[in-house]
Amino acid sequence: MLKKLTGLALVGAIVLSVPMAAFAEDTQGTATAVPTSKSTKPVKQLLLDKAQIFGISTEGKTSEQIKAELKALSAAKHTEQLNKAAAKLGISTDGKTAEQLKADIEAAVQVKLKEKATKLGISADGKTNKELRAALKAAALTKLQEQAAKLGVTTDGKTSKEIRTELQAAALAKLQEQATKAGIATEGKTAKELHAALKASKEGKRAEAVNKKAAKLGISTEGKTTEQVFAEIESVMKAKWAKQAQK
Repeated sequence: MLKKLTGLALVGAIVLSVPMAAFAEDTQGTATAVPTSKSTKPVKQLLLDKAQIFGISTEGKTSEQIKAELKALSAAKHTEQLNKAAAKLGISTDGKTAEQLKADIEAAVQVKLKEKATKLGISADGKTNKELRAALKAAALTKLQEQAAKLGVTTDGKTSKEIRTELQAAALAKLQEQATKAGIATEGKTAKELHAALKASKEGKRAEAVNKKAAKLGISTEGKTTEQVFAEIESVMKAKWAKQAQK
């Protein structure tokens, strides 16, 4: 659940963010000067620095021209972010302005947050997206604490991230123990790799058992999957049981 909440939080952050206006706003009298070894940088130098960061050519351009290009780039990037957020939520962007997209995304996010809240028994009435995220985050923390308690992991004073890290470490240790018992080398392997290795080992043992049973019943296994061989074994056994029942 925490991963899904993180995704919704990122989408929400895109919607609520000012479109990178920090480098596009009118800097006269409002720009924060960046200290140098001797003095603060002038406004023009700040603009030149920002333009260089974003790959905008400044040769022969006035401060106003540079600001206009930075502002245009800001708007384009914000629109791109909104389009990505809309795509994740399955929202059409055709013919919509940035403000319309922002409103649609906020509404879709709220629906998803309310659905999650309802599943967890959290009241969503009158709550903003921010308040719903906070409530869901608290519920996710409680769930992590419960999981940690089952594994004997202390949670006092720990954040969700810290608890999750310890739970992942505990889960990895358990997988390593299972893998070792199964004769699988664990050194340098991730939890995902160990999961895959344990699954492959289990499937391998099952395939071996199925093939032995097939051999006893005179069933060929050549070119067949384990499931196909197993289905043939079941068919033969059912026929055998049916004959026995008739006697």
